[in-house]
Amino acid sequence: MNTIRVLISLDYQETFSPVAKLNTIRVLISLAANLDRPLHQFDVKNAFLRGDLEEEVYMDIPLGFVPSTQRSVVCKLKKTLYGLKQSPRAWFGQFSFAMRKHGFKQSHSDHTLFLKHQQGKVTALC
Repeated sequence: MNTIRVLISLDYQETFSPVAKLNTIRVLISLAANLDRPLHQFDVKNAFLRGDLEEEVYMDIPLGFVPSTQRSVVCKLKKTLYGLKQSPRAWFGQFSFAMRKHGFKQSHSDHTLFLKHQQGKVTALC
């Protein structure tokens, strides 16, 4: 008896890109300048490669990875990859969880802003 494998493809119409509001950035820069506080900027390299997927996502095996006789094989992804519509949401979910776990409070007016008050000092992450 032959087994037929059917993969259901869902097109995720909703995209999510966690971008700080320009006004939030302006306020943080203004506060740092006016209060003579240090301001640091950095970029997280490979951030989208660490997100956990909530749904099952399959991809074709990349060309040259397996012999051409096995082209019906697919990969089930465990982590996000660049180019997946789910990657930014998965990464930001993990980032938000980690920030709250370390005592940061997420802003209601800009969900990319996290604040932590400790020993009379304020740390802002955006």
